[in-house]
Amino acid sequence: MGVEEFLQQVLEAARSHAWIKRTDIQRGRQRVKIRLWINDTFVDVYFNAERQIISYAYIEGEERLFGANNMHMGWHVHPFGQQEKHDPSELITIGEFLIALEKELRARGKISD
Repeated sequence: MGVEEFLQQVLEAARSHAWIKRTDIQRGRQRVKIRLWINDTFVDVYFNAERQIISYAYIEGEERLFGANNMHMGWHVHPFGQQEKHDPSELITIGEFLIALEKELRARGKISD
């Protein structure tokens, strides 16, 4: 997968969630960083086309509270509030990550309808 295809997947998934307020993009030839702003919190998305590395991280303050990536050990999840833990998983799409995040944020009263 290339940078443009990945970027389009992220933007399409973000449009499906009204709680994502703004998107910032830093694009390089082989890499893209996307920040999906919620309010004062955000999701950082990173893709390296050359190495096929994908990373998603929900950030509150300056701390990752939830994440998933395929760096170093294959796909794994950093569970909400247990960011040091590495739970092995199958491939996680940005859409799946945002759905899981939405469920957690609604349960915590961080977003509402």
